[in-house]
Amino acid sequence: MLMIATTAAASSDPTGVLVLLAVLGAAAVYIGARWAFDLRGAVDATLARRRAALELKGQRTGNLGLADTESLSPGFYRLIGGVMAVGGLALLTLSLILAIN
Repeated sequence: MLMIATTAAASSDPTGVLVLLAVLGAAAVYIGARWAFDLRGAVDATLARRRAALELKGQRTGNLGLADTESLSPGFYRLIGGVMAVGGLALLTLSLILAIN
């Protein structure tokens, strides 16, 4: 039984995993580039969405100063976007290298 499983695993083609890596890499490059280069005001929209969520949370908890005290700078999102874009490119490269071999 073990021999059958080992033979089937050795001859299988991991196409699904390579497609998953490529899709995740492309999504990371897209979202990372949007934040890193602030395409169409992505950072401003994200900051506005975060502020609205903090205001709503502050209303629920009774702490109305919550949205004023917790803020992230646009530079933080640009840094995270750059890291995501580079990581996505690495995933795309990895899936391409594994597909060729």
